Amino acid sequence: MRGAVPVHPEPAKSSSPSPGVKFLGSQGLGDGTHSRSATSPRKKPKEPERKPQQIQWKQIVQRIKKFKLRDPERMAWIRMKSRRLASSWRFTVLTTALTIYALFGDDFRLCVTHKQTDELFNALTLFSCLVFGAEIVANSLGQEEYFLGFFFWLDVGATVTLVFDLTWVSKELFCASSEGEEALKTSRAGRAGARASRTVRIIRLMRLVKLYKAYWVAMEKRKEEEARKQRLLELKPGETIPEASDSKTISEFNVRQEGEDEDDLDDENTKQEDQEEPKQETRVGKKLSDMTTRRVIVLVLVMLLVLPQFDPSGNVGISSSDFQDSAKFASSMIFERWRDWCGNSNVSVKPWCMESLATPTENQELHYRNRYELEVALLQFLHIHISGGFLFRLYWIGAMSTLWADSAYLGQLAPLNQERWLGTDLRVNSANLDTTWDTTYVRNDFYQGPVGSTIPSATKQRLINVWTEECQTAVGIVVQPEVRAMVSTGCSITEELRCSEVEYVTPLTFSSEESGTFSFVFAFDQRGFTQLEAGLSIVQTLFICFAVGVGAMTFSKDANELLLNPIERMIEKMETIKDNPLEAMRLGDLEFRREEVEEARFRDKLSQMSRPWQILYKYRHAKKYKEPMETVMLEKTIIKLGGLLALGFGEAGAEVIGQNMKVSATAGVNAMVPGSKVDAIIGFCNIRHFMEATEVLKEKVMLFVNQVGEIVHGCVDDFHGAPNRNIGDAFLVIWRLSGSSEEKQTKLADMALMSYVKIIAEINKSRILAGYRWHPGFQYRIQDFRVSMGFGLHHGWAIEGAIGSEYKIDASYLSPNVSVTAKLEAATSQFKVWMLLSHSMVHKCSHEVALSCRLIDHVTVSGSRIPMRVYTMDLDTRRIAVEEKGPDRIIRNRFKIRQLREVRKGEKMAEDYRVWDGMTNNPDVMKMRALFSEEFFQRFHMAYRNYEAGEWLAARDMLFTCHYQPRADIGRRLVQSEADWPEDGPTVTLLKFMQQRNFQAPSDWPGYRELPE
Repeated sequence: MRGAVPVHPEPAKSSSPSPGVKFLGSQGLGDGTHSRSATSPRKKPKEPERKPQQIQWKQIVQRIKKFKLRDPERMAWIRMKSRRLASSWRFTVLTTALTIYALFGDDFRLCVTHKQTDELFNALTLFSCLVFGAEIVANSLGQEEYFLGFFFWLDVGATVTLVFDLTWVSKELFCASSEGEEALKTSRAGRAGARASRTVRIIRLMRLVKLYKAYWVAMEKRKEEEARKQRLLELKPGETIPEASDSKTISEFNVRQEGEDEDDLDDENTKQEDQEEPKQETRVGKKLSDMTTRRVIVLVLVMLLVLPQFDPSGNVGISSSDFQDSAKFASSMIFERWRDWCGNSNVSVKPWCMESLATPTENQELHYRNRYELEVALLQFLHIHISGGFLFRLYWIGAMSTLWADSAYLGQLAPLNQERWLGTDLRVNSANLDTTWDTTYVRNDFYQGPVGSTIPSATKQRLINVWTEECQTAVGIVVQPEVRAMVSTGCSITEELRCSEVEYVTPLTFSSEESGTFSFVFAFDQRGFTQLEAGLSIVQTLFICFAVGVGAMTFSKDANELLLNPIERMIEKMETIKDNPLEAMRLGDLEFRREEVEEARFRDKLSQMSRPWQILYKYRHAKKYKEPMETVMLEKTIIKLGGLLALGFGEAGAEVIGQNMKVSATAGVNAMVPGSKVDAIIGFCNIRHFMEATEVLKEKVMLFVNQVGEIVHGCVDDFHGAPNRNIGDAFLVIWRLSGSSEEKQTKLADMALMSYVKIIAEINKSRILAGYRWHPGFQYRIQDFRVSMGFGLHHGWAIEGAIGSEYKIDASYLSPNVSVTAKLEAATSQFKVWMLLSHSMVHKCSHEVALSCRLIDHVTVSGSRIPMRVYTMDLDTRRIAVEEKGPDRIIRNRFKIRQLREVRKGEKMAEDYRVWDGMTNNPDVMKMRALFSEEFFQRFHMAYRNYEAGEWLAARDMLFTCHYQPRADIGRRLVQSEADWPEDGPTVTLLKFMQQRNFQAPSDWPGYRELPE
């Protein structure tokens, strides 16, 4: 026996603790033993052992008392656990499943299941409340600004509404009784309460916001994973993907909350003007406001029109009010028939039928006839309402009297077809009962169809026998053919039907005083109605989910198209300009391509429309481009500014642009960015006879320079060079080698030389530049005028950066090597060649290209102590004919032109492209190199070696024979004057230099000379 004290208790194994000793609750002593004091002087009498359950509860209480909520470590641990629980994917899956249950569970219960399964749904509802409550607590502890916030109250409200789904709660609040005149009132209140609870359930839809957020996070992670996989597939050998920690999670264009803006000027006049003249609403704001207003109106109208269709009482295709009115009218008519048979106007007098179960002899035939009319009305009511295509079916009928008779008496008074109430003439024989009733009450003369349905035989037997089923204060029978009706105990209504599935109908014509005398009670089975209502509620929930989703997507679509997407594109373009300012040149082309694609789509869509729709579509399209949004204008402005920055600063100013575009709290421009040292090929080009061109052309000289510059810049860009600086008649161009491999540096050196050759060919082929040859001003000043240039190429280091002050800066290169290149270009006039190359430049070229260059001198230039050997590439431009006509098809699309240029540039950087092959196969190069024979190069080379070695007489004699083409009289013809010298420019230059010293090298001849200015 639990709790009984044993007769002979065992002695305790340990004595009771001393007053100074406490339980070691923090150590978890849960075995029911006590600690013994080490200094106890005497033993205490033995006590019976305490129950382990009591000790465990005491230890739990002690631990709770020791737990301090104000302990920071404890609270940090609780917050961490709460955060982990709320973000756990298992918990998310559980709350998602329970959210779906909260939305559809109760409707599913009413639509599909039987009443016996309600307890299972109650358990699920209670479990959902507990889980949602735990979620609220976890979010309150783990998330900042959640507690008492918007989502907190939203979750609390959604969780509270689940209480109405508990059957015992809804039964107490909404279910109807069957007593007297309150039956109909409580039934109506129950239906209204059910609708109210179902309407309140809409609040739970707000939990879908969390599901959407969880889905959005999952999709973002999926996109990131797919992007990472795509980058892995596009990786080249040796490349790696940076770790997530290295990537920037926050855009550098987010303004930091540090420092102050030094450039903020407080202009009081501007402020006053802003205050006096209110700002006009932008087109973007107006468009977004209009679209939002329209969408809200449309959404509200759709809700107002569609939502009533999900209510059976408001649906235009479903109506149950007529049937309900029919039942109420029939019940009142039956009550009137009862009044004619047994009732009276004085409710204080007990009717005769309540005195005895026999018809009085006085007016017996009249009583028989009135009873017959009562049963006829009741049978007609039964035949019409027992079945058919109605949502309501008559389920149970009974009689009730709280003042005059008990249930046993009413059970004998109410049955039909009794001889004591009808007599022998009006009573139907039991053997002919089925045939007589079906023939009488089932007819086919109403709406050309049957009026009423056949009553089952079992129901007929229950109607004529004693009514024994008691439901509350009424006694009656089940009229539906159910197995439950055969059971003699219990109430079928409460056992088979939910409170929301039953509708009580009582007479409406009897007064409140008559409610306790006698009344028929009709219970209708409205499971068809509740199932339809629950099904429509499910469809309504789905529709609201769809409407909320479509509304959210349309609103976000407007915001994305008008604001967010343009802003993101602007940020992306700013990031591109910051990371690589030179890419800004292509942003305009990409934007142009996007516009061209949109225009092509517009034309294609327009061609598929009929004429009226074409007019409307054209009008909308023209209106869209007539008044562009401010965001579009700002985006295009950023593209233009980026392109102008790239054009103005070039490759040398990329660092300046990048540094100033980085995140900063100030809007000031810091142009004084430290320069950087780069390894590059430096090119210098100069237009010859520029002073004469300025005098002749006047203001048109700008057009002349730009025409030449277009050829120079175009050829340099085609061969991966970067035009840097335009100085009137001169152009500085750069090929950066820093960061490139040796093979690429060699290729860039070859392309730098090839670009100069191409420029020379294009200058002499141009029809536009050829027109200056016959200009009277040039013919007067210069004999046989042609547009010509000098070119210098040198390889070395340079400092790349901005030059100037806060008033004006130029992005360029500073280095002695730049001066050396300029001196080489200036020396082309002395040597009468197109270009001069330093030995460092030639050494950078490939072996084949280097062999095509001729070593012509060994000099020192001002600004450099190291002597350099000077090379040239021999070109005869007289063999280049001017183009008679332009290209067959002129491409005016800027995007296509740049695309073709990028394709050409990409082909030149391909591994299978060799500059030497392109040079030797180029028809223009072949023409310009056809004049120079191999014998010429051999003779000059031998003469130059003697010149550098100090054997000037031998060099002189060999230089006299350096003609471009072999001659038969070489060596036999006496050279008497400079007129007999060869026409080669470098040959004449060396001969003149040696002639100054009578062709005798100085005794200290170092093998090189100083290049004259």
